[in-house]
Amino acid sequence: MKILLIAPNLRGRPDVGTNVSPVPLGLLYLAAALRQAGYGRINIVDANALDLSRGEVLARVGSFAPDLVGITSMSIGSGESHALAELIKKADARRKVAVGGAYACATPEAVIRDPNVDFAVVGEGERTVCELVEALEHGKPLSGITGLAYKEGGVPVFNPPRAVIEDVDSIPFPAWDLADMAAYFDTKSCHVSNPCPVSGRVVPIFTSRGCPYGCIYCHDIFGKRVRMRSPENVLREIELVMERYAPDQIEIWDDVFNFDMDRAKRICNGLIGRGIKVSISFPNGLRVDRMDRELVLKLKEAGTQQIFYAVESADPGVQKRIGKNLDLEKAREIIRMTTEVGILTCVSFMLGFPGETKEELLRTLEFAKSVPFHIAVFHYVTPRPNTPLEALLRKRGIELNSVRLYHYKKFSINISAVSDAELKSIWARAYAGFYLRPNQMWRIWKALPYKKQIFRRIPGILKFSIAR
Repeated sequence: MKILLIAPNLRGRPDVGTNVSPVPLGLLYLAAALRQAGYGRINIVDANALDLSRGEVLARVGSFAPDLVGITSMSIGSGESHALAELIKKADARRKVAVGGAYACATPEAVIRDPNVDFAVVGEGERTVCELVEALEHGKPLSGITGLAYKEGGVPVFNPPRAVIEDVDSIPFPAWDLADMAAYFDTKSCHVSNPCPVSGRVVPIFTSRGCPYGCIYCHDIFGKRVRMRSPENVLREIELVMERYAPDQIEIWDDVFNFDMDRAKRICNGLIGRGIKVSISFPNGLRVDRMDRELVLKLKEAGTQQIFYAVESADPGVQKRIGKNLDLEKAREIIRMTTEVGILTCVSFMLGFPGETKEELLRTLEFAKSVPFHIAVFHYVTPRPNTPLEALLRKRGIELNSVRLYHYKKFSINISAVSDAELKSIWARAYAGFYLRPNQMWRIWKALPYKKQIFRRIPGILKFSIAR
């Protein structure tokens, strides 16, 4: 059976923006699992990396002539995924189409309702996809494949959820040879999550899956129990990637890399001891109150260039209501320490939680200005599908049809206690108040790995200042 895996092109879409999505690691993992199971006729089309039109994607589908097409999708790219499925089916109705990724995990009903989609893969897909391919090849029933939604006589069928993969060391390394690394290393495309990378030669990895915390706004794709790869397994992958592709930076995409602080330190020690010289960045995945001075220093010694901490709100009451329960004083201490040791420190905040008052919002703005760090990002609270936050709002009878899932920086719904105009004003003040300070501009200038990045940020900062 021939299998083609597609990452849709979201560049320039009016509902998404111009950012280029990162390397589709999920597809590379699926391809590796399929190979391990004995299915070798696999190809990947990353339409995003190559900036392919729908017609160009369809031409590649026709050229490869797959029996099964798998499309990965986030909620922001759901429209493009459905459009591709329709084109693929129109070209050859016999071709099977499966959709997976965060979109299918969050809203499998919306995926499988599409007449052009045959299957939705829900949850971790490595084993589900292998079992699906085996069933299609040998005419086996689909009813026993957990984590799969499909149709019988046009009626959607939802199989039970699949148990998570316990031994994550058993998952083969991503099939990097199927990725167009030259496209990813093109700085014009910049497939990275780090706002200030050292170069365009960046490779992402996961070292764990799952997050145990109960933040009401967050997804639950990998489950609430952390499953960690061993330090040895992680270091082997990094060595392999370094040998084959010589990246300048490794991005670690975990939800919570430092949940086991001892493991995190052992990975750092392994990088140092093996003499692996590469910059490390954490665009996600470091819980700020699961840090101590020893870990900060080890991360620095191991080559860490950038860390993103998610504080979200600086109000203790809001912290409890949203289920994050962050130790704010510990957060202040660690953010300051991370900045002082010379790591580019970024912090994200969210504005407009349910019932959030002006006073609570302003505490977050004051926190951002009172702690020294480099980059601040302020997001509007946007309810995501199948999150506790969405369930809470629906229970309260709040209409969510206006919610725009594609961009946290675009206002679409106000669930706070302030007016729409005031929430927008506070958001603009947050950016202006943080960035338009001489000492802050100087702090950023000194920390940037290459200085032209500051000129990319100036137009946005001035825009926020004028909006104020």
